[in-house]
Amino acid sequence: MRYPSPQQLLDEAVAQTGHSDFGPGDFYEGLAVLLDSIERDGDLEPGTDTAVIGDLRRRLVNRLEVEAYYRAHPEVEDVVVDGPIDINGLPRTGTTALADMLSLDPQFRCLRGWEQYQPVPPPVAGGESDDPRRHAFVRMHEERPAAQAAMHIFEVDATMEDTEILGMAFHGQQMTLPVPGYRKWWRGADLAQTYAYHRRVVKLLGSKCPPALWLFKAPHHKFHLEALASAYPDVRFVMTHRDPAKVVPSYTSLVSTIFPPAAGERDLCALGREVNEHLREGMERALVERARIGEHRFLDVHHNELVADPKGVVHRVYDWLGLELKPDVAETIFAWQNANTMGAKGAHRYTAEQFGLSTEQIRSDYDFYIRHFDVTVEG
Repeated sequence: MRYPSPQQLLDEAVAQTGHSDFGPGDFYEGLAVLLDSIERDGDLEPGTDTAVIGDLRRRLVNRLEVEAYYRAHPEVEDVVVDGPIDINGLPRTGTTALADMLSLDPQFRCLRGWEQYQPVPPPVAGGESDDPRRHAFVRMHEERPAAQAAMHIFEVDATMEDTEILGMAFHGQQMTLPVPGYRKWWRGADLAQTYAYHRRVVKLLGSKCPPALWLFKAPHHKFHLEALASAYPDVRFVMTHRDPAKVVPSYTSLVSTIFPPAAGERDLCALGREVNEHLREGMERALVERARIGEHRFLDVHHNELVADPKGVVHRVYDWLGLELKPDVAETIFAWQNANTMGAKGAHRYTAEQFGLSTEQIRSDYDFYIRHFDVTVEG
């Protein structure tokens, strides 16, 4: 076997920390499925092994440290979590832009990438700018290729996908590795325990750093909306929409740059087919689950609206949430928007055909979605 067993990684994390309590939740199965999928499906060159396995070990270490912190600080159990407001939908539909704008409002508590990466100790209000985790995260993103910067906006203090928290539960989407077998398992997995653990980590992160009204953003939340709502009963959802013929190849292009290097030539057509099926199944499930949750808890925002009238969209979101958009915050938000219009960081170029797809086939596959939300088909 090229990769370690789950138990070997657990033993190494225990040896590293001196702790043995990994906390609640069904993380072991996800870890086992992920390792098996890397072994069976992965096309990674051997030089990536240290970093790939190091990330899994780090997440286990984080779990151990979270439980140790709870034992030392039992008052964290009583930390209040309000909301959250959750921005989700298909990727490449404006989730990041909308989340980055709302993140500029201090009434929201953002789930920042740098604090997820190493949640213990929790950040302290007023000390975030000097936190070494934040500085390390900035350096890591400064090393991104220019092509990635053109594809995806990065704001260090904005709310980000909960990739690391779900990764600590080994029930994350894991669209950073070529593991289609794992993703197929994940799509059908029950994430109720995962999101209960998610709330446990969020409480820790907020314990010394208010406010309590959380803002989440993750396109992959659409796969398990009911599980998220079970952990956060007061959650309200903003769902973004765009022509899937633009979404699918754009997202495939982004993912192909995130995967670690392959041992040989990566099959981009296979990746395109997987992404197309993956996102379609996620949206099919989202339609069923949001109907059960209640349509009154969802606000729909279309990408063409966000591009054409960002001020109107932001005001509509605040009105729907019943929150005040203060004039100075609005000025900051719209100044950011003006500086970060589409293409401001460079052009993201892609075609469906690069990934073995066609515009016509994608729209046919997502016809149910286009008709349900009256999605504008782009030229």
